[in-house]
Amino acid sequence: MTAVLGINCVYHESAAALVVDGDLVAACEEERFSRVKHGKSAEVHNASELPLLAVGECLAMAEIEPNDLDWVALSFSPELRRERFALDELSHPGDWGSDDGERTFQRELQAIPEKLRAFLGGGFAGGIVTMSHHLSHAASAFYPSGFERAAVLVVDGIAESETTAMFEAEGRDIRTLGTIDYPHSIGFVWEKLSAYLGFSPYDASKTMGLAAYGDPDRFGEPFARLMAVDGQGYRVDPNVARFRLADFESLERLLGPRRLPDDAFEQRHYDIAAALQQATIDALSGLVQRLAKTSDARHLCLAGGVALNCVANAALNRLDDFEALYVPPAPHDAGTAVGAALHQWHSNNSSAQRRPVTSPYLGPAFTDETIRDALASAGLTSTHFQDHNDLACHTAEHLIAGNIVAWFQGRMEFGPRALGNRSLLADPRDPGMRAIMNRRVKHREDFRPFAPSVLAEDAENWFEIGRANISHGYMLFTVPARPERADQIPAVLHHDGSARVQLVDRQLNPRFHDLIRTFAARTGVPMLLNTSFNDSEPIVCTPQDAIATFLKTEIDVLVLGNHLVTRPA
Repeated sequence: MTAVLGINCVYHESAAALVVDGDLVAACEEERFSRVKHGKSAEVHNASELPLLAVGECLAMAEIEPNDLDWVALSFSPELRRERFALDELSHPGDWGSDDGERTFQRELQAIPEKLRAFLGGGFAGGIVTMSHHLSHAASAFYPSGFERAAVLVVDGIAESETTAMFEAEGRDIRTLGTIDYPHSIGFVWEKLSAYLGFSPYDASKTMGLAAYGDPDRFGEPFARLMAVDGQGYRVDPNVARFRLADFESLERLLGPRRLPDDAFEQRHYDIAAALQQATIDALSGLVQRLAKTSDARHLCLAGGVALNCVANAALNRLDDFEALYVPPAPHDAGTAVGAALHQWHSNNSSAQRRPVTSPYLGPAFTDETIRDALASAGLTSTHFQDHNDLACHTAEHLIAGNIVAWFQGRMEFGPRALGNRSLLADPRDPGMRAIMNRRVKHREDFRPFAPSVLAEDAENWFEIGRANISHGYMLFTVPARPERADQIPAVLHHDGSARVQLVDRQLNPRFHDLIRTFAARTGVPMLLNTSFNDSEPIVCTPQDAIATFLKTEIDVLVLGNHLVTRPA
């Protein structure tokens, strides 16, 4: 047996992944166990804070000990950082980009191997390797894709110094074709604009939601002074962006006063978000076209945090530059744990056959006994169904009656999307359901949309899916609803008539597929509203997490495995 543990810890989205004999057997994010969103904030002084809970869970799922590990692969290169990173004049002393901040960061990076060996114990005799952050991103997309040869585009905030990287991959080899360095960062533009619009810098999804209400042309010209886009990519003006400073003066001169968190939304805010979204699509399209001229590969893989932009992904999927597109279920930093482990495996097993990875369900599962004990400890009474068809029928009845159902099944998803194992479900036909879900359960802004999980075999009848793509199963593309169907599913459509669809395949998730099929048999609508099972917290992981969120919100029904619980009086 050969086992490789991959770890992402340097910035945020801390995660661990385990590859055993070439198979990705486990992957999970630290936040699901620590209950701290993103695992931690990205600070110069906490790069050595390891995802120890996620590491422990990965080893437990594979039933191996630390001394069984041959390698630990870290998805960041301290050496490359020292060689390539340039200090930023526009930075706070002691923080990112400053001289003393960088010294602190380097000390943290050097402390990682020692802390890791201390955690794994004296029995661990394997090697610890580091690899570039963007190479880890690229590997997380290429190796699972099933493509024998592909171009790979990675776009995020920052790696060691790069913000964008282009690769060509074939077999087990991944080689760099070109890079773009800081301060030219699409990911940081999204963080800065999200903060300008009154959100957290990590709330790019909210900014994407705003964009559907806006006119991209209104601020197209002034926005270009922040991020100029051409046929080859993009350039960012650091004097306008001022990424490392809590300073919005230059942006306010360009776009008007920033919105504070409690301010009402104005049309101007929607239009700025729309300009950002359009500039992102244009920049990524230019990068893809540049890649197509550099590489003669016919397949394309995307990774990096910007690859969570579902609207941009859909636009790239429509381009003719490549025949097929793949985006992994965790394209953000958490996915680099997978990429680091897979790349180390393939680098040391040149004769082994590559295996595609289709399942995003890579986290822990829980036994019926564990679920029973958790329910008993919470004082909850459940109905237990021996037959899953009976459970699906009763759950569908609750959905049709207008109830919100928390659905907890099998292994937890890896990545930021709930894909039918840790989900909140509702009837997509109910025009008031979006407001109910946002206010009663999610406690978030009314403009935030919800996604439809639709039977894969029926999706084309309801949405303009476009080019076939395995990544449609990971809720990573926004597509238009067919106009003649839109009125039937108002709860899952955005303001512009689009939806971030998940195509549910029976082989990949038979239980979730059966529930939707049962709902469809009674309503004629082959989909459910699906959002992550959480309330301003990481997605639930354990039965105890699920019960706690159920009890503190206004969720109507909780389904844990084969147990169905209705809200106590």
